[in-house]
Amino acid sequence: MGYATHSVMRKAPSMRMSVRARRADKRRAATLIELLVVISVIGFLSALLLPSLRRSTEMAAATVCRHHLRELGHSLQMYRIENDGWLPVVERQREPNTSAPRPGATPRGQEPWFGKLFPTYLTDPGVLRCPRDPYGYRLASVTADIRDPAVANFASYGINNFILTAADGVLANVDRNGPRRPLDTILAADLGPDHPNGTQRGGNSGPLRNDSLLMWNDQFDPFSITQAATWVTTRHGEGIHMLTLAGGVRDVGTTDLLRSPMRRTYRACAAGGCTLCTELNVFHYTFAKEQLFWWTGPIPSE
Repeated sequence: MGYATHSVMRKAPSMRMSVRARRADKRRAATLIELLVVISVIGFLSALLLPSLRRSTEMAAATVCRHHLRELGHSLQMYRIENDGWLPVVERQREPNTSAPRPGATPRGQEPWFGKLFPTYLTDPGVLRCPRDPYGYRLASVTADIRDPAVANFASYGINNFILTAADGVLANVDRNGPRRPLDTILAADLGPDHPNGTQRGGNSGPLRNDSLLMWNDQFDPFSITQAATWVTTRHGEGIHMLTLAGGVRDVGTTDLLRSPMRRTYRACAAGGCTLCTELNVFHYTFAKEQLFWWTGPIPSE
């Protein structure tokens, strides 16, 4: 009896150690399960939060873009005040063997329109760069003068070329020959193309952007097989931002516009007084859905 008791007592410590080992194993197993649960929860939360983070990033970029356009509008306003009501006019190319100006781009080798704003009216070239522009890096790489003609296609924004070229350029004196609806007249906007094809590449492997001028029709020719790449883009999700002649910035949807064929006249556009619809009857993009127009009212003869 005493021997058996003594034997059990001798085995007791080893039994206690075995119990501790099993408990330790259970604790280790529980820790692994908890780790897997935590990883699963983190993955689930990431899946929920990443879209929200992406949207927040896009909203922040859109806010910066609007701010840049307002700054650009302020600079253009100061330029007008100190230049007798004129916007920064650019010279135009002439048609071969004629004296008629070619609508569209400034001639190669000429100072871009925004070059006239530096440094008196605009000191930071970064204002010309939209955060969502995939080719915005081209402006950041500029080491020469921002007025260099080579920089003409680098800006993320373009100015309404109809104002600078119609009626031999007299509309650019907007203080004297302004439109009927300046609050709804396009002055500048996000400028593409953002995804050019191989024939539309300009400096630094980026796209040609018509020397940062917004064309009402991208030189549209209904009888031509090949068309110029459109400047209209969907840079900010479903559309772009536009600056009006009065200095306001609006969000403009372009997805439906890009899917629709270009026309000479649009009912809503003409109802708003669009000069291109009511007087000129030329192919053009319409932004009448947002109550924005290339020009409204008559065009002076000189």
